Amino acid sequence: MVIAGRVAAPLSPRAWGLRRGLAAGLLAAVAACAPPAAPPRQPDAPPASTPAAPAPAAPASMEVDPAAEARIAADVAYLASPELAGRGTGEPGADLAAEFIARRFAELKLSPLGGPGSDAKAYRQVFDARVGADVAPAALAVQRAGRKQSVEAGKLVTADGSASGTVSGAAVLVGHGVTAPALSWDDYAGRDIEGKIAIVLDGVPTLDGGPGGAAQAGAPGGAATADPHHHAPRPADALRDFGSVRYKLRTAREHKAAGVILVAAGDELPRVSDDAASMGIPAVVITRSAARALFPAAGLAPPAKPADAKPAAAKPAAVKPAATKAAAPKPLGGTTVEITTKVTARMAPASNVIGLLPARDGSPHAGEYVVVGAHYDHLGYGGTSFSRAPGVHAVHPGADDNASGTAMLLEVARRFASLPERPARNLLFIAFGAEELGTIGSRHFVDHPPAPLAAMKPVVAMINADMVGRMRDGKLLVDGLGTSPDWKAIVDDAARGLGLTLQFGVEGFGASDHASFTASRVPIAFLFTGVHEDYHRPSDTADKINAAGVSRCSVLAARMALALSGRDARLAFTDAPADPHRSMRGGFRASLGTMPDYAYQGPGVKLTGVRPDAPASRAGMQAGDVIVRIGAHAVTNIHDFMFALGDLEPGREVEIEVDRGGTRVPLKVIPAPGR
Repeated sequence: MVIAGRVAAPLSPRAWGLRRGLAAGLLAAVAACAPPAAPPRQPDAPPASTPAAPAPAAPASMEVDPAAEARIAADVAYLASPELAGRGTGEPGADLAAEFIARRFAELKLSPLGGPGSDAKAYRQVFDARVGADVAPAALAVQRAGRKQSVEAGKLVTADGSASGTVSGAAVLVGHGVTAPALSWDDYAGRDIEGKIAIVLDGVPTLDGGPGGAAQAGAPGGAATADPHHHAPRPADALRDFGSVRYKLRTAREHKAAGVILVAAGDELPRVSDDAASMGIPAVVITRSAARALFPAAGLAPPAKPADAKPAAAKPAAVKPAATKAAAPKPLGGTTVEITTKVTARMAPASNVIGLLPARDGSPHAGEYVVVGAHYDHLGYGGTSFSRAPGVHAVHPGADDNASGTAMLLEVARRFASLPERPARNLLFIAFGAEELGTIGSRHFVDHPPAPLAAMKPVVAMINADMVGRMRDGKLLVDGLGTSPDWKAIVDDAARGLGLTLQFGVEGFGASDHASFTASRVPIAFLFTGVHEDYHRPSDTADKINAAGVSRCSVLAARMALALSGRDARLAFTDAPADPHRSMRGGFRASLGTMPDYAYQGPGVKLTGVRPDAPASRAGMQAGDVIVRIGAHAVTNIHDFMFALGDLEPGREVEIEVDRGGTRVPLKVIPAPGR
């Protein structure tokens, strides 16, 4: 399951090191991001438009089969095996998984509907996905007092979010590079740094007193106390969310700096980022020792000791001094700097694997399709902002996410392949690729459907399975029932005799591939057994999968698909009532109800959809709009978008500018409260 696309923002569970601020936010957004700790409580699903008819006797292949558990367990074991190494997009393991699924489709005698040819490759719809970045060694040269110094390798790296380019200018120390008017803090105040190189310190200041009130020196535990001027108190760590590297680059860009040099707290450099999305400004990170040697006039403190270093017995650990207000930017007279960086997006082929069970000859609905889907990719060896084990280079098996859904998909396909008679509508089984990068595979399918699907118009419904391997007490969430008034009766009939405790949701959008179909106005149903501690960790292993639970899910999904295939009329699509808060699970104060398109490579943030009856839709925002500005902030990519969301206040109107077919359209939006 994707959490928020490929990035994150200043929110929660994935923050770490220099990237802590942004890495947690996309988690919360998107996309890409974290599923709820338990199936979310939502409005009651809409009633069926017509009374449910008595369920006809199901074919034998639509009943619980004790042998299915072993098949499912074996499929999960292979997909989550060390051989497939986490099925990361663009990695050999993902290709092996796609081959495995294609062979299974061929064994079931499903027709290929992916690409040309007659072998297993014909089941694969190939597309390109951005999987990372190739980062050339950065260069930094400093000219001072007629002498030119270059920083040697090992003492600098390209910063996360750096643009490519060569820039030069006078050096200006701008403290921690934070501009936070609401907290009366601005490291750039009183100094025009346009065209200059901003030297920015790692981390954020600790506050003590000053405008707005703050924790006073000596207050126990840094507790907030009111200042003598009776301003509202603020905690000493009030600036903690302003420490991410990408936030500092965005702030420097908005102050029109030419480039940024980030000074690490110590002499350990961060890992070079694999995210090619830039903040629009070249930037490097250098060690504290190198910075002290290059910029003696800056008066930088010595490097901080590693966290595990023990202070000398005679000297207590130093306490970071608190600050009352930001120091003025400090030009380093006579010092000019040149920075060179090169970051190139790395693309890799990925594929959806598509198998077709054709409708029976002569059926009046032979031109229509029911889709059953699940994504097969996962995180590979981790090491990205998606992993919840940051810094750990280890296989993330993804047994539940989403080997479990893939195994369910294969089991449903097997059950349909053994029917004595083909269904009245075509059944399309799709294993999506690149879901973890932002539902890229399903977006590609929807935007470029195989020719028979005629721009998705013949698709009557989509059933998606993502993380169905940890069923507890028979509980299963079936979400998306608000996308058609007929879903509830179909699901209730399909669940008879399965011993499931169903929880219903109406939301059509969400953090998985069904959202791509909802955006194309296809009724969807989403099966999900809940999140757990192993989610996006190396510990999501096959031995923890409840194969019996997956088997029951497969029977439910197969019966639902069979009912859909035999209906006289196709399901009517409805815009589901939405809780806009669900688009921003995490720490944002305000929510818009937008659904970003993470496959979009251009400037700005393109919307794949807008939640109905949410602030964005009420303001007139539409699918296909590209957000280019929120308030005073330019939006160049998803990172900018997240930071701008963090600045919004519920109920306070903001102007959002979108590019709609080449025309800039300003819209007035009143954000809703977030979570």
